Amino acid sequence: MAKALGNSVIVENPKIESKGTQLTIGIRKRIPSKTIASAIPKFLKQTEKYLSMKGVQRSGSPFFRFHSINMGVEYDLEVGFLCQSDIEAGGEFVSNTFPKGNYATLKYAGKNRGYQGNKALIEWARSNQHEMDRWDTELGDTFACRYEVYLTDITAEPDHTKWVKEVAIKLK
Repeated sequence: MAKALGNSVIVENPKIESKGTQLTIGIRKRIPSKTIASAIPKFLKQTEKYLSMKGVQRSGSPFFRFHSINMGVEYDLEVGFLCQSDIEAGGEFVSNTFPKGNYATLKYAGKNRGYQGNKALIEWARSNQHEMDRWDTELGDTFACRYEVYLTDITAEPDHTKWVKEVAIKLK
């Protein structure tokens, strides 16, 4: 049953999932937090172009990962695609992984840039005593792995209010 979440709706309630290692390719940069809405599509297009130039067809969903968050100031952000195999990176592109482990997850759809989904998941994890794998640094809240992945094929569905996304945060 769908539950209202501001301008979005929860399509799968929060839960704990055991995930294996997931390969990724993308761009990692520190950006001003106010530029995130334009940075994500820009970095996705750049990564698609890079993969095309290398003759590699993207095989996975788009994602964005928060390595560190200094709310209202700056994000250490990685944006790219999930991969089935390791892809050689160069220049501003990085091959990386989402590490194996237990994750708190929540799936939602709707129009909000992810804030409400992340907030709901964090509140649920805290209220259920699930300790997130995070620590404080000079960059702000730093995470072992915190990401959102698009579960909807965003190239086939133009209405972004219908895009289903999974928010996941690695637990200790």
